[in-house]
Amino acid sequence: MSKVPRWDLSTQSGRRRAYLQALWLDDGWVREYGLSNFHRISGQAWRSGQPSPRHLYQRIPRHGIRTVVNLRGDEPDNPMLALETDACACLGVALHHLKLYSRDLPAPEAIHEAHDLLQRITYPVWFHCKSGADRAGLMSTLYLHWMEGVPLAQTRQLRLWPYFHYRWAKTGLLDHFFEAYLLDTADSPMTLLEWVDTRYDRRALKKGFRPRRAVDALVDRVLRRE
Repeated sequence: MSKVPRWDLSTQSGRRRAYLQALWLDDGWVREYGLSNFHRISGQAWRSGQPSPRHLYQRIPRHGIRTVVNLRGDEPDNPMLALETDACACLGVALHHLKLYSRDLPAPEAIHEAHDLLQRITYPVWFHCKSGADRAGLMSTLYLHWMEGVPLAQTRQLRLWPYFHYRWAKTGLLDHFFEAYLLDTADSPMTLLEWVDTRYDRRALKKGFRPRRAVDALVDRVLRRE
């Protein structure tokens, strides 16, 4: 069950306070007044950065979205996520929380949880993380591969343009994950889940990855990726 948000949204002043806090504390001003990174993946799926209430109320009816998947995890202290929970309830759409990381290799448990979630949600779906670049790209890749049968090498959801995903920083660990799977199974095909369960050496794979310091500093300190 989701935790109860700690923001009082029962009054107009409470909503305004949560919204203003979100603009500052969660870098929401970047997405509200600049780059929301909203893109269509397929006829049944979209991806973006953290949506504001305005984005939710505009885009959910426009695209007939039935489910929103928040890839930041259930964080009731985050005012923008509290506003998102309220907006999804008002709009009558399902909101699911899945905790992924942009600068680490995905845990086997997270890959299985993503697979199970994709099997049971109602479509059309909207995936989002904070910036819409990395975790949204990971989930979009898995969605296209598992739900639409697109080969992993052809999903193209982890790219600099138009998603602003940087493969030369620690965020490139997500690319490294899929590339390792494709290389390791080139001569002995198996499904991604089979590979994760039997041959995926997360520690060794992470140890062999070398990000570029300058790009890593950009992603961590300037872009403030989670």
